[in-house]
Amino acid sequence: MKVRSIVFLVSLLVLALGAGPALAGAPTNYVRTILDQVIAIQNDPAMSGPAKEPERAKAIRAVIQRSFDFSLMAQNSLGAAYGKLSQGQRQEFISVFSALFQDSYTRMVLNFLKQETITYGQEREEGGKARVHTTIVRTNETIPVEYLMHSQAGGWRLYDVIVDGVSILDNYQRTFKQVIDTKSFDFLLNRMKTQQQAIKVE
Repeated sequence: MKVRSIVFLVSLLVLALGAGPALAGAPTNYVRTILDQVIAIQNDPAMSGPAKEPERAKAIRAVIQRSFDFSLMAQNSLGAAYGKLSQGQRQEFISVFSALFQDSYTRMVLNFLKQETITYGQEREEGGKARVHTTIVRTNETIPVEYLMHSQAGGWRLYDVIVDGVSILDNYQRTFKQVIDTKSFDFLLNRMKTQQQAIKVE
Protein backbone atom coordinates (compact mmCIF):
# COMPACT_ATOMS: atom_id res chain seq x y z
CA MET A 1 0.00 0.00 0.00
CA LYS A 2 1.34 3.42 -0.89
CA VAL A 3 2.23 5.62 2.05
CA ARG A 4 -0.01 8.36 0.61
CA SER A 5 -2.85 5.91 1.20
CA ILE A 6 -1.60 5.37 4.74
CA VAL A 7 -1.94 9.07 5.49
CA PHE A 8 -5.43 8.96 4.04
CA LEU A 9 -6.28 6.05 6.32
CA VAL A 10 -5.13 8.02 9.36
CA SER A 11 -7.49 10.80 8.30
CA LEU A 12 -10.33 8.32 7.78
CA LEU A 13 -10.03 7.35 11.42
CA VAL A 14 -11.23 10.85 12.20
CA LEU A 15 -13.80 10.99 9.42
CA ALA A 16 -15.30 7.76 10.71
CA LEU A 17 -15.77 9.29 13.62
CA GLY A 18 -0.29 14.03 26.26
CA ALA A 19 3.07 14.45 26.56
CA GLY A 20 6.52 13.83 28.00
CA PRO A 21 9.66 15.97 27.91
CA ALA A 22 11.22 16.95 24.60
CA LEU A 23 14.40 15.20 23.57
CA ALA A 24 17.39 17.50 23.21
CA GLY A 25 19.63 17.54 20.16
CA ALA A 26 19.86 18.71 16.57
CA PRO A 27 16.67 18.27 14.52
CA THR A 28 17.98 15.44 12.36
CA ASN A 29 19.35 13.58 15.36
CA TYR A 30 16.00 14.02 17.09
CA VAL A 31 14.12 12.46 14.19
CA ARG A 32 16.72 9.72 13.84
CA THR A 33 16.37 8.85 17.52
CA ILE A 34 12.59 8.55 17.22
CA LEU A 35 12.71 6.36 14.12
CA ASP A 36 15.52 4.19 15.49
CA GLN A 37 13.49 3.57 18.63
CA VAL A 38 10.38 2.61 16.67
CA ILE A 39 12.22 0.28 14.30
CA ALA A 40 14.05 -1.33 17.23
CA ILE A 41 10.70 -2.06 18.89
CA GLN A 42 9.30 -3.51 15.68
CA ASN A 43 12.29 -5.83 15.28
CA ASP A 44 12.83 -6.82 18.91
CA PRO A 45 12.73 -10.65 19.03
CA ALA A 46 11.25 -10.46 22.53
CA MET A 47 8.22 -8.65 21.10
CA SER A 48 7.81 -10.49 17.81
CA GLY A 49 4.68 -12.25 16.61
CA PRO A 50 0.95 -11.49 16.71
CA ALA A 51 0.65 -12.34 20.40
CA LYS A 52 3.13 -9.59 21.25
CA GLU A 53 1.48 -6.90 19.12
CA PRO A 54 -0.22 -5.21 22.12
CA GLU A 55 3.19 -4.96 23.79
CA ARG A 56 4.75 -3.47 20.68
CA ALA A 57 1.85 -1.07 20.31
CA LYS A 58 2.21 0.15 23.88
CA ALA A 59 5.95 0.74 23.44
CA ILE A 60 5.49 2.57 20.12
CA ARG A 61 2.72 4.71 21.59
CA ALA A 62 5.08 5.78 24.37
CA VAL A 63 7.60 6.99 21.77
CA ILE A 64 4.89 8.92 19.91
CA GLN A 65 3.54 10.38 23.14
CA ARG A 66 6.83 12.01 24.07
CA SER A 67 7.70 13.13 20.53
CA PHE A 68 4.75 15.32 19.45
CA ASP A 69 3.33 18.62 20.71
CA PHE A 70 -0.31 17.61 20.88
CA SER A 71 -1.48 20.90 22.34
CA LEU A 72 -0.13 22.85 19.36
CA MET A 73 -1.38 20.26 16.89
CA ALA A 74 -4.87 20.30 18.38
CA GLN A 75 -5.03 24.09 18.24
CA ASN A 76 -3.75 24.23 14.66
CA SER A 77 -6.09 21.46 13.53
CA LEU A 78 -9.14 23.56 14.46
CA GLY A 79 -7.85 26.87 13.12
CA ALA A 80 -10.20 29.77 13.79
CA ALA A 81 -12.73 27.47 15.47
CA TYR A 82 -10.33 26.95 18.37
CA GLY A 83 -10.64 30.60 19.38
CA LYS A 84 -14.41 30.23 19.76
CA LEU A 85 -14.16 27.43 22.32
CA SER A 86 -14.37 27.82 26.07
CA GLN A 87 -11.35 26.89 28.17
CA GLY A 88 -13.06 23.66 29.17
CA GLN A 89 -13.82 22.76 25.56
CA ARG A 90 -10.23 23.44 24.57
CA GLN A 91 -8.85 21.20 27.29
CA GLU A 92 -11.24 18.40 26.40
CA PHE A 93 -10.48 18.67 22.69
CA ILE A 94 -6.71 18.58 23.29
CA SER A 95 -7.14 15.47 25.43
CA VAL A 96 -9.31 13.67 22.87
CA PHE A 97 -7.17 14.76 19.91
CA SER A 98 -4.01 13.61 21.69
CA ALA A 99 -5.41 10.16 22.44
CA LEU A 100 -6.84 9.68 18.94
CA PHE A 101 -3.65 10.78 17.20
CA GLN A 102 -1.44 8.59 19.38
CA ASP A 103 -3.58 5.51 18.83
CA SER A 104 -4.12 6.02 15.08
CA TYR A 105 -0.44 6.83 14.45
CA THR A 106 0.60 3.83 16.53
CA ARG A 107 -1.59 1.56 14.39
CA MET A 108 -0.09 3.03 11.23
CA VAL A 109 3.48 2.51 12.45
CA LEU A 110 2.73 -1.07 13.53
CA ASN A 111 1.49 -1.95 10.06
CA PHE A 112 3.76 0.01 7.76
CA LEU A 113 7.13 0.80 9.37
CA LYS A 114 9.17 -2.30 10.07
CA GLN A 115 12.45 -2.99 8.29
CA GLU A 116 12.55 -0.14 5.79
CA THR A 117 15.76 1.74 5.10
CA ILE A 118 15.56 5.42 6.00
CA THR A 119 17.92 8.00 4.54
CA TYR A 120 18.32 11.51 5.92
CA GLY A 121 18.52 14.56 3.70
CA GLN A 122 18.27 18.31 4.05
CA GLU A 123 17.71 19.95 7.41
CA ARG A 124 16.38 23.50 7.67
CA GLU A 125 16.25 25.39 10.94
CA GLU A 126 15.04 28.96 11.45
CA GLY A 127 13.27 30.95 14.14
CA GLY A 128 12.87 28.09 16.56
CA LYS A 129 11.40 25.78 13.92
CA ALA A 130 12.97 23.02 11.86
CA ARG A 131 12.16 20.73 8.96
CA VAL A 132 13.95 17.43 8.39
CA HIS A 133 13.74 15.64 5.04
CA THR A 134 13.96 11.85 5.02
CA THR A 135 13.28 9.12 2.50
CA ILE A 136 11.82 5.68 3.17
CA VAL A 137 13.45 3.23 0.79
CA ARG A 138 11.52 0.10 -0.14
CA THR A 139 12.11 -2.53 -2.78
CA ASN A 140 9.77 -0.98 -5.33
CA GLU A 141 9.46 2.63 -4.20
CA THR A 142 10.96 5.55 -2.35
CA ILE A 143 8.73 7.77 -0.24
CA PRO A 144 9.73 11.29 0.87
CA VAL A 145 8.79 12.09 4.46
CA GLU A 146 9.30 15.47 6.11
CA TYR A 147 9.16 16.08 9.84
CA LEU A 148 8.20 19.55 11.10
CA MET A 149 9.11 20.53 14.65
CA HIS A 150 9.59 23.47 16.96
CA SER A 151 11.90 24.07 19.90
CA GLN A 152 10.45 23.68 23.35
CA ALA A 153 12.19 23.66 26.73
CA GLY A 154 15.60 23.25 25.13
CA GLY A 155 14.56 20.38 22.86
CA TRP A 156 12.31 19.64 19.91
CA ARG A 157 8.72 18.52 19.50
CA LEU A 158 7.07 17.41 16.27
CA TYR A 159 3.88 19.10 15.11
CA ASP A 160 3.39 17.69 11.61
CA VAL A 161 4.55 14.91 9.30
CA ILE A 162 4.36 15.30 5.52
CA VAL A 163 4.32 11.97 3.66
CA ASP A 164 4.79 12.06 -0.10
CA GLY A 165 3.65 15.69 -0.11
CA VAL A 166 0.58 15.09 2.06
CA SER A 167 0.45 16.82 5.45
CA ILE A 168 -1.23 14.86 8.23
CA LEU A 169 -2.09 18.11 10.01
CA ASP A 170 -3.63 19.58 6.84
CA ASN A 171 -5.81 16.48 6.54
CA TYR A 172 -7.06 17.02 10.06
CA GLN A 173 -7.72 20.70 9.37
CA ARG A 174 -9.83 19.97 6.29
CA THR A 175 -11.71 17.15 7.99
CA PHE A 176 -12.47 19.08 11.17
CA LYS A 177 -13.57 22.21 9.29
CA GLN A 178 -15.94 20.21 7.11
CA VAL A 179 -17.52 18.45 10.10
CA ILE A 180 -17.88 21.66 12.13
CA ASP A 181 -19.31 23.56 9.15
CA THR A 182 -21.86 20.87 8.31
CA LYS A 183 -22.57 19.56 11.81
CA SER A 184 -21.07 21.12 14.95
CA PHE A 185 -18.04 21.08 17.20
CA ASP A 186 -19.85 18.83 19.68
CA PHE A 187 -20.65 16.38 16.88
CA LEU A 188 -16.97 16.31 15.89
CA LEU A 189 -15.82 15.77 19.46
CA ASN A 190 -18.25 12.92 20.05
CA ARG A 191 -17.24 11.19 16.81
CA MET A 192 -13.58 11.50 17.78
CA LYS A 193 -14.29 9.97 21.18
CA THR A 194 -16.13 7.07 19.59
CA GLN A 195 -13.37 6.42 17.08
CA GLN A 196 -10.63 6.63 19.70
CA GLN A 197 -12.36 4.00 21.79
CA ALA A 198 -12.63 1.75 18.73
CA ILE A 199 -8.87 1.82 18.03
CA LYS A 200 -7.59 2.34 21.56
CA VAL A 201 -4.13 0.98 22.31
CA GLU A 202 -4.28 -0.70 25.70
